[in-house]
Formats: sequence, C-alpha cells, structure tokens
Amino acid sequence: MNEENLKAMFLFNRVTNYTPKQKFELLEKYGSAAEILAKRKEAEDVFGKPFKINGSLLLEQKEMKTVEKEFIFYEKNGIEILSISDERYPNLLKEIYDPPSVLFACGNLELLKNECPVAMVGSRRASNSSITLGYSVARELAGAGAVVVSGLARGIDFYAHKGALDGKGGTIAVLGNGIDVVYPRVHSAMYERIRREGLILTEFPLGTPPYKRNFPMRNRVISGLVLGVLVVEASDKSGALITAEYALDHGRELMAFPGRASSETSAGNNRLIKEGAHLVESAHDVFSVLGREYDERVERGSRFFSPLEQEILKVIGDDLVSIEEIEGATGRPVSKVASALMMLELKSVVVQYPGKFFSRMEKYGH
Repeated sequence: MNEENLKAMFLFNRVTNYTPKQKFELLEKYGSAAEILAKRKEAEDVFGKPFKINGSLLLEQKEMKTVEKEFIFYEKNGIEILSISDERYPNLLKEIYDPPSVLFACGNLELLKNECPVAMVGSRRASNSSITLGYSVARELAGAGAVVVSGLARGIDFYAHKGALDGKGGTIAVLGNGIDVVYPRVHSAMYERIRREGLILTEFPLGTPPYKRNFPMRNRVISGLVLGVLVVEASDKSGALITAEYALDHGRELMAFPGRASSETSAGNNRLIKEGAHLVESAHDVFSVLGREYDERVERGSRFFSPLEQEILKVIGDDLVSIEEIEGATGRPVSKVASALMMLELKSVVVQYPGKFFSRMEKYGH
C-alpha cells in the first residue's frame, strides 16, 4: 500500500461512529479507504450517517495534520502497519465477521504465523490459586510451542504474559488503546518486555485513551487471533466472559478451568463448563482440545511451581505473611518452607522483608 493510501486508511480508522463491521463493509464495497474518502457523500449514505470522530464531524484537512504526525511516529518507532489486504495480516482474524481494517504492531511479527495461538483471559482481581495455575499453564503452553494471547490487563492477563515469556515462548498483548499508551501504567515494564520479546498489537489510532467502549472491541480481536480461548477464572459478571462469547461467535474452542462449587470468583467458569465449554486442567489438556500435538521436549511434570510452592502461593497475598504463618497453613516443617520460599524469591514471585515476612512480588488486584 502506498503512502497516500496508508494515510487515507489512518484517517478512515479514526472515525469512531462506525463499527468495525460497517468499516469493513465499506472497504469491501469501495476497495480502499482513499476511494471511500474520494466518494465520501455516497459512502456516508450507505449507512445514513456522516463520518465523525468522538462526536465531531470529520474535517479531512484538519485531521490530516494528526495523520501526518501519526505516520511519522510509526516510521520513527518501528511500528508495523498491517492493513487487511497485507499478506502479513493474520489469517484467523480475517475470518471473523468484523475484522479490524488496520492493525498496528510492534515486536515479533512471526508470532502471528504460529500454528497454535491460545488466548488466556480472566479476572483482574483473581485469586492466588488461579494466578498460580494460570501462570504455570501459560509458561508450559509457551514452552511447548504455543503463543499465548491476552490483553495486558491486571490479574490473569498479566500473569499469562509473564508465564509465556518466562517459559521462553511467545506472547501477544492486544491493547484497547493506542500503541503509544501504556494501560495500566503499572504494567510499563511488562509492556516494554513484550515489545522486546513478544508482540504488541492494536487496531486503535495513535494516542487513543483506554476508553471503556474499546475493550469489547479489543476482546473480539483476542478471540479472532486464536484457535481457542481459555478462561482461567471469571465471576458471572467478569469482562472475560465477553471474550468467551466472541469465541463462540467466531467458532473457536472455548475452555475453562473448573472452580469450587461455592466460589463466586469462579462462577463464570463453572457456568461455561455446564453450557458446554471444555473442562481443562493443564497445558496438555489445552493442546488436546485444539487437536495439536503436545511437544514432548517439555519435561513431564515441569510445572514452574512445585506442589509446596503452589501451597505457599495460596497462602501469600499482597499483605505481609510471616514464615511461621506459612508453616502453620501448609503444615510443613519450617526448613522445607524456607527452602521453597527461597526458590520463589529466585523466580521473582515472592519478596522477603525484614523479620522473615513475605508478600507477592506483583500487585495484581487493585
């Protein structure tokens, strides 16, 4: 795509009062964003509304100045631009009924060609046990050759990305804002790590804030990129269930970890399983559901946390916990608890404070 057509695409992409499906239909009808703008009055009559940006009429001459700056930013910062006609645009995403007309990407584009992309989603206020399990499975999935896709949100998303990268595998973070906006700000270090070792992806123009309306759109892209969606932990009102709905709409495999019968935080998982989602408990189960062969080069039983470490992580939250409290909760000798805590410190999951008090390294639930 030449520079003129790219800039026309940027301009058309800034329109906010048309849905992705409406934009896609106009692109199919007119062939390019440049042609849409050249025949603007006719194109606007298709859906009976003028092009607007955040409530204001699109003024092409004025807005083109912003587009010029956007174009320069992408060139200077190594941001790749993938229009829907680009051969690098992910094939799975093209299959959905409302694919983004353009994607902005920074990082390893080869990850879009992976044969086993899996989404992992869940609560921003997840329990310790679900974070531990989600991290372990993400690490094992990536280590076995899958690419883990998530949304860089707090809680499950964060640990899905971290697990995949710690497993020396690939991860894709799909944003609900512009590629130059880090949200939440506390994930700045993870954002930079994914830029270096994974892939950052968004359909939103430069500078777009994390508007609430953007996240369902972000969730449809997460689902569209993958073969299957794994819900790690979700209440009945969790936003993760929106991604689960998209998975069904897109014909993707829907999977969920089972939760306790009395757990409100896992009520969404249990309902999904009742309604037909695959019950999974391990990376091996995920590969099986997706019809992919599990890479046996990954050592059997190589979960990142030992059984005792998993017990300890269920005890430790954001508040300081003493080694004596951990010993009492686990029923293990203090020598074994101390050894396990040392390993968790080396894995950058737990931090020790004076007096042998411990807490989680990351603040994930606020």
